[in-house]
Amino acid sequence: MIKKPIFKLALLSLLILIGFNSCQSEGESLQNIEEESLSGDLLSKLAGLHFDISNAKMATMFGEEGVRVEDLFLTEEQIDELIESYNDNQTRQYHTVNLVKRLPRVITIAVSPDLGTLGSNALDDAIDMYNNVGSLITFERVAFGLKGKKKANIEVTAFSEQPSGGFITLGIAAGFPSRKGDPAKSFGINTVWFDLLNPSQGEVAGTMAHEIGHCIGFRHTDYQTRESCGQNINEGSAGVGAVYVDGTPTGSDPSSLMQACGPAQTLNNNDKIALLDMY
Repeated sequence: MIKKPIFKLALLSLLILIGFNSCQSEGESLQNIEEESLSGDLLSKLAGLHFDISNAKMATMFGEEGVRVEDLFLTEEQIDELIESYNDNQTRQYHTVNLVKRLPRVITIAVSPDLGTLGSNALDDAIDMYNNVGSLITFERVAFGLKGKKKANIEVTAFSEQPSGGFITLGIAAGFPSRKGDPAKSFGINTVWFDLLNPSQGEVAGTMAHEIGHCIGFRHTDYQTRESCGQNINEGSAGVGAVYVDGTPTGSDPSSLMQACGPAQTLNNNDKIALLDMY
């Protein structure tokens, strides 16, 4: 997940929110996030995996029931899988233990029509951003909504979530690569962001590239502190391990696309070094 502070736009946000909250059509296909409290058992599992559980909630996203925690949406099955593969490595790190396998590999990706022309053009830019690095992973765009073997490896969907606590969530990734070596199957982009702040194509492309990074195994560059969000929280290993990439900073990297909160819009040199090391 990547977030954007909106403190300076608080009054504008309030006025706009009053306007568009009342004009959502009944047939709208965007997914609204339904949340409820977690059971004690799930909270215990997440705490054992070093997640910050203070805001963890049950949620329905990407057509599944699961948990919104930190910067991820995880099903209960994924949580159990993380427990099995947990590697308690607390050193400074950049990528998860599980990575995409069967290299070289072309990962197909599709974007929901709900994200409009802006989302479509931004995805093309995000794909070019990765394909121009020269790694063993490349991305190829396919049609959204295909079934069976033709379905995209990663689907970009739309969700609707209002700002909270001075921040608006721009995107949410559906986890990290699986133990089988497949990328996370989807991520969502918040259409309230589009309506509220009118982001540029570059900003949307940067957010999509950030979420793609999670899908293929990138952790947040400032996972130790989340200082780009004005916080001081250690995400820990998040249950999926995280491995430091030689030749990159061991601390926060303000221009990295993988900072927990924006505003980077492109992969910087350290991001590219990490990508080439991983793939």
